[in-house]
Amino acid sequence: MEKERREEEVRVKTFGNIRPIIHVPDYAGYQIVVVRNRIYYSKKWRFFTDFLPVYCKMVFGKEWLDQQNAAAPSGCHPLYTWQKQGYAFQQKQTPQPDGTYAEVPNGPLAACMNFYYDLYTVDDNSVLDKDLLNRLRHRDQFQGALHEVFTAATCLRAGYSIFPENEKDPSRRHAEFVAVHRVTGQHILVEAKSRHRAGVMGQAGVVNPRPDTKFQKLINDAISKDPNNPLAVFVDTNLPVERAKLFYTPQSTNPVTPSKAVAALIARIQKDASGVDPYNVLALSNHPQHYSEDDSAAPPNHWIAFMSQKARVPVYKPQAILDLMNAINLYGNIPTHFPPVRDGQITPDNGGAASIISC
Repeated sequence: MEKERREEEVRVKTFGNIRPIIHVPDYAGYQIVVVRNRIYYSKKWRFFTDFLPVYCKMVFGKEWLDQQNAAAPSGCHPLYTWQKQGYAFQQKQTPQPDGTYAEVPNGPLAACMNFYYDLYTVDDNSVLDKDLLNRLRHRDQFQGALHEVFTAATCLRAGYSIFPENEKDPSRRHAEFVAVHRVTGQHILVEAKSRHRAGVMGQAGVVNPRPDTKFQKLINDAISKDPNNPLAVFVDTNLPVERAKLFYTPQSTNPVTPSKAVAALIARIQKDASGVDPYNVLALSNHPQHYSEDDSAAPPNHWIAFMSQKARVPVYKPQAILDLMNAINLYGNIPTHFPPVRDGQITPDNGGAASIISC
């Protein structure tokens, strides 16, 4: 029991406060994986990372895949393009003596795997909203929905439960969802914003070699939705690697002093809000893997988060906010292996009927 307790502590520290992978390692030669209320099985999965691409394919559906196969390259969905680029990269790798691969992923492969795991995390630990899934399937809506999946997965890893807002209620504007910290009970509204760029991630137009770092309009839209509740704003800056380095690299690390561009952004938002912060957490992140199209190692992520000391609406459980900020750093941690099975982990925990899906 002590060994299992220590293993669980390591798992939560590495992958977040989400439920462990539910699986049966060998049932008549099949690997069985449970995702919320569905059972997937196959004889081909040696690692958890073998399962994730198949899982995503099943969630997106055959109709979506057929549409992508028939589309011209210029009209393909960004995820489908990443998948093709990632697969071409994998085909160039040399297997190890045991038949496995141990390559450092290129950008498209890393982008795929990060998305697969975030999607799995949201699906297995919450309810994958049908509207969100439909947005993910659409080429022109994928970028915003992708960032919303990242945001939801981060909140789940931080130990929050997620409650979607009723977008059909026209009486007021809505955030993406309400998140409630399971340990402290602290609630917070969560808003996700992504900066679109011409010619990037399925958007029309020509790529700007020097994209701007103007994000105040996105943040202002997020903070205007509900001034009466604590708020976390997640912004995807969507910058290529070199521009991201300039924007995110701090002026100093001891003490930590953000870059001049970031500091100016924070100051402008506070000034416009009469000297207070109209948010409790502002998280800026950049995942530039989609800018890489060759076989070089995937470029690094950048992120910075601010916990307000002068928030418009205070929180009474600061630990909930600290957990949220710490969870941002877990992005990109993906289990490679299936964990050892323990008693009591086979049955889905929602008490409902399970769908059985052959892969």
